Amino acid sequence: MVFLEALSGDALRVGLSASEAHAPERSGTAVGRVPAVVYLWGIQAPRPGQPFGAAATEAAGRICKGKRLRVAARSAGPEGRITGSVVAEGKETSGRQDVGRALIRLGLAWQDQRRPSSAQLRSLEQEARREEVGLWQQASPTPPWSW
Repeated sequence: MVFLEALSGDALRVGLSASEAHAPERSGTAVGRVPAVVYLWGIQAPRPGQPFGAAATEAAGRICKGKRLRVAARSAGPEGRITGSVVAEGKETSGRQDVGRALIRLGLAWQDQRRPSSAQLRSLEQEARREEVGLWQQASPTPPWSW
């Protein structure tokens, strides 16, 4: 699947091949691609308009731009909505990066406390808090589920 744009820090618009989408191709998108939105599993990024919301969106775009995305889908919904873990792959194996983990490491997302998530995500968030990176520079950042 190809990256089209970051809608927010935890939502990506992607282009699926018709075979990936199990659907007919739609015109008006990347050639031969079916548009879909992937929500990053296990994280919540600040909303647009919220402090660090724009930074989270920009970082998600930088991580994904020009890379092939691999998604381990956890659920799929209507209108091409997918929730899953996303890995951005560069040309070299060292260029592989889990997008959600990277955003937490940068202090631009929370591990989603409203749903079960991995111990690794919790550990990465604790590390970002200790190092006071990104949104953890604020005295008391407001999570997006309370915004």
